[in-house]
Amino acid sequence: MNIPLVLHTLGNLLIFFSCILLVPLGVSLVYGMEAEIWAFMSSILASAIMGVLFKGLFKSQSEDITIRESFAIVAFWWMSCAFFGALPYWLSGECTTFCDAYFESMSGLTTTGATIFSDVEILPHGILFWRSMSQWLGGMGIVVFFVAVLPAIGVGGHKLFSVEAPGPTTDKIKPRIAQTAKILWMIYLSLTAIVILLYWLGGMEIFDSICHAFATVSTGGFSTKNQSIEAFNSLFIEYVAIAFAFIAACNFILHYQCVTGQFKKITGNAEFRLFVSILLFVICCITLALFFFDSSSYNGGVKDAKYESLGGALRYAAFQVVSITTSTGFCNADFDQWPNCCRFFLILVMFIGGCAGSTAGGMKVARIMLLFKSSARELVHLLRPRAIMHVKLSGKPVSEEILTNTLGFVVLYLGIFGVFSIILTIFGTEPVTAFSAVASMMNNVGPALADAGASKTYGDIAYPCKWILIFSMLLGRLEIYTVVLIFLPITWKK
Repeated sequence: MNIPLVLHTLGNLLIFFSCILLVPLGVSLVYGMEAEIWAFMSSILASAIMGVLFKGLFKSQSEDITIRESFAIVAFWWMSCAFFGALPYWLSGECTTFCDAYFESMSGLTTTGATIFSDVEILPHGILFWRSMSQWLGGMGIVVFFVAVLPAIGVGGHKLFSVEAPGPTTDKIKPRIAQTAKILWMIYLSLTAIVILLYWLGGMEIFDSICHAFATVSTGGFSTKNQSIEAFNSLFIEYVAIAFAFIAACNFILHYQCVTGQFKKITGNAEFRLFVSILLFVICCITLALFFFDSSSYNGGVKDAKYESLGGALRYAAFQVVSITTSTGFCNADFDQWPNCCRFFLILVMFIGGCAGSTAGGMKVARIMLLFKSSARELVHLLRPRAIMHVKLSGKPVSEEILTNTLGFVVLYLGIFGVFSIILTIFGTEPVTAFSAVASMMNNVGPALADAGASKTYGDIAYPCKWILIFSMLLGRLEIYTVVLIFLPITWKK
């Protein structure tokens, strides 16, 4: 492990991160909140100084970033971003403890959208803007952003890109990884601009439309309203949120293929077809459950009027299923009051998540496909031991290395989920809250069930549990391996 190279690269990234914080500072200056302005200025200064120190004190003769350095840079970079991104919350006094500030910052950067604030509407505009902007940066991936704009880290850029990009495989649009990163960010920027315009046309104020657009295309879920999207009570706004959360949860390679007119590749993509099928199936099931079940889950036994019509049930079911599956986490209803079968479906789709190579969380549809196809192949091998069969994805054979990686990922994922859930219950967290909260954090969704439900926050969770949930967010966003590897001695050996 070339530690000087790791720290030198982190220095470059921290200097650039301090420049990013100038944007919410500008918003604070526009609205003139003194404590907030001082908090952002201090955070910018702290990040810049640390970056200059790392860059100046640590230099390496070799500039070749190996896979070991890539894992270390990406993992420590996200932790550092969360640290300096937490300072505005803490120094402004909006968060009384650094743990709460770090929770909010990590939640934003990992696009989880879980919050400790019980009343976000009283927060200053600069803080609200930073919450949403941090999700927007984390959605595509902060390192991917720097690979696109910083030639200084062009060396080893593919390794950094591969480590941070979500999914079992990393596809490139162009031969050079910097070109791929730039194209991805151009698509991302275009989607953001379109959503801002549509939200504004739907009746949102321009500030709200920008913040919600950031949260939509990043599948983050932070809102400027306590009731999330439900506060606007607009079918048009809900349609926009559903449509673009779905688009953002599709592989960005498909976006490029759509722009370049390669529609056959889109319709022939097996992961995309399964993703759509899962959404439609779960929407139908929950719609029927909301419409037909007269459960005690509804207002003490009285069915909510908004579910009395099939159209009403479909509206709320479709929104929540897409929002939860894509890990966006917006709410237009308190789904924790729905029948248990609906709550079960929502927890299930949390784990499935969106497509590989998207801003969505979860284990990814591609991994679920590979897992089932690999299992089916093993069953056939029991009957026909000499048969040679390849697992294929969209007609292309998948290497045994990727299949092994996928199996290991799922085992680690579920194992860590179980251990963390048990730890939360040890600290006194109610079991349903514990299991659903860890599931929500690891899948970067946001809202969970019970004490962490759609109408609740994470503010009252015990501090040791908050640190577990913070770590769960990071594990989910960087997809387990990147974070776990930095704790193994073999990673640091020369």
